[in-house]
Amino acid sequence: PGFPAPVFLQVTHLVIQRPKSFRFQPGDYVYLNIPAIAAYEWHPFSISSAPEQPETLWLHIRARGQWTTKLYEYFQRLESHGPEPNPPGKSQHWEKVG
Repeated sequence: PGFPAPVFLQVTHLVIQRPKSFRFQPGDYVYLNIPAIAAYEWHPFSISSAPEQPETLWLHIRARGQWTTKLYEYFQRLESHGPEPNPPGKSQHWEKVG
């Protein structure tokens, strides 16, 4: 008798600087390309931040398939080695969730 073992989900929380002219509504999504994972692949993800959040876009991406697992592992490696100082074209903030 006890509690079930906790389940740890592999979720990448990307925080992306939001362009001033970018407008969205709840339920909208963005296409994401990370050349370090796959140079010519674009994947759609729901925006998890509120439209009223003016400076950033949040994406929460669960590792479920090959590309999203590689995404999770990529940011895990960056987190353990430290990010490059202001890498061009890359998110400047990420968090591990779960």
